[in-house]
Amino acid sequence: MAMLVPLSQPADEVQRYLAEGERLVSSFGPYHATSRRVVLLIHRREETSVHELPYITLESITEVKTTDRKKMILGACLSGLGLATLFAWYLIVPIIAVVAGVFIILQGATERPAYYQLKGRGMEGEDLYKWQVVHYGAGSFIASITMMTGVEITRN
Repeated sequence: MAMLVPLSQPADEVQRYLAEGERLVSSFGPYHATSRRVVLLIHRREETSVHELPYITLESITEVKTTDRKKMILGACLSGLGLATLFAWYLIVPIIAVVAGVFIILQGATERPAYYQLKGRGMEGEDLYKWQVVHYGAGSFIASITMMTGVEITRN
């Protein structure tokens, strides 16, 4: 599986993958919006693989929301531990643990935006995974793509 580089590559490195007359418009991590396409640079050890999504094939940009499962599991464990000790000790601390656990479960169950899914014509499986742009901090990058393509962001 490819490891995505969290920091953006220097502009010089991206420039060598651009066609003549193509210009870099915006970058976010390994994703680079150009005047014609979105370019994804994935570094694996000593080689770089280049993937592209031409704007002409871009069908949709979807904002995907997910729940925080780790937080929900933590809350369930805390509530379970609180209930187990409540019957043994009859103290206020287990009651607080149960209430805090339920609160953490509810907070984890709240859906929050996780990523933007860029979808091109005929894309499925691993190709879809490759084009999941992390939501946090990607607003201006996605706005650049929507301005150039006219594709609206759909929200789930």
